Amino acid sequence: MTENQDNKGSIAVDDTTVKEAELDEKQKQLLGAFDEMLKRHSAEIYNAGNQKHGFVASERFTREILKKGVGIISLGLILITFGIIMICCLFSQSPDYLIPLKLSPIAAILFGIEIIVTLLITHGRLKINIICVIISALLVVGCCTMGVLLNHSYNKDKIEYNNRTIAAEIYDRSYKELRYITDIESMEVEVDLNPDGTGITKGIDALSAADKVVVNVEFGGAYSKPSAFAADCKKIIEGFRIMDINITDFHFTNQSTFHSYKLDVEGKYLQDYSETRLTELVDHIYIEDADYLDDIGDLVDSDNSENSAE
Repeated sequence: MTENQDNKGSIAVDDTTVKEAELDEKQKQLLGAFDEMLKRHSAEIYNAGNQKHGFVASERFTREILKKGVGIISLGLILITFGIIMICCLFSQSPDYLIPLKLSPIAAILFGIEIIVTLLITHGRLKINIICVIISALLVVGCCTMGVLLNHSYNKDKIEYNNRTIAAEIYDRSYKELRYITDIESMEVEVDLNPDGTGITKGIDALSAADKVVVNVEFGGAYSKPSAFAADCKKIIEGFRIMDINITDFHFTNQSTFHSYKLDVEGKYLQDYSETRLTELVDHIYIEDADYLDDIGDLVDSDNSENSAE
């Protein structure tokens, strides 16, 4: 009996110990949960304080800016905007330097938005920073002026390059076709693509009536009469027509010991003239005694030099 009572007592003690252990575990869980709740509450309070502090700081910053007057925010935005625009133009392969001029109304839009926002925040109180407005205006005008100048210079170089390219193409193509027709001593091609400034990227196959192409040809050899000279001129004109190259004006010359020929065929109308009518337009000078005239020229030069020395 004594042993049974001892066993029961030990069992009761064990049950009590287990219950106490369970209670301790529950208390630990409750305490952990309570600590977690306190941490979250503290974090929320801290975040709320930071947000409030950030709001107060931003509000203070806004008020400080508004005190300086309308124009300072617009000035900063204009500097950023036009700075980015100019950087993009300078590093672009085919820049459009007129973009600052096209986007210049953005400055007025930014200034207007700043005025409206200031009126809403200050409940109708408006103060304008004259210095910032003047700097913004000068900045916009300066960027637009620089853009126009750069665009003019860029387009001028591009047009000149295009003109030289087309002139070289016309020369190469015509030389291959005309070198066996007659004796050409020299030939020069001058091109002015669309003098109004448009169409600056044209090719040789896109020449139009608005483009000016002038061909200067100097014939070699000697001509005995104007009709022979006009006949060779007509061959050159027809050769360019067969090649389908739109030429505006032709200028033909020939200089020999006793003869000097010159023919200017300006416009499409004169290019359709026959050889007979072109002969009538030839400017012919016949020198009867070239050596004699050279001697007279030397004599006149020597007399002039003696008179100047006196």
